[in-house]
Amino acid sequence: MQDHFNKDQHAPRRRCTRANEYLQKALAERERLLERRPHLQIYQAEIDRILDKSGNRQGRMAVLGTLMQGKLLDMQRELCKLTETLQETLSAQ
Repeated sequence: MQDHFNKDQHAPRRRCTRANEYLQKALAERERLLERRPHLQIYQAEIDRILDKSGNRQGRMAVLGTLMQGKLLDMQRELCKLTETLQETLSAQ
């Protein structure tokens, strides 16, 4: 009966290994991006600093969500400015 419940004893280990592989690939891609765009290193350092203080995984995800939401709001404000400028330009013609 116990064998029935433990058929795949190594499943958690495989999931952990796969997750670690994905993480390593993502970190390598991030490093390639930062090499291609060195001006982003300042932003990455700030993100790393904030995440280091966020505690557990849930805290890190909450911080990432907040950071992303803030950037989306910044982009929305810039888009509104651009739209206003375009409308003014079209009205002047």
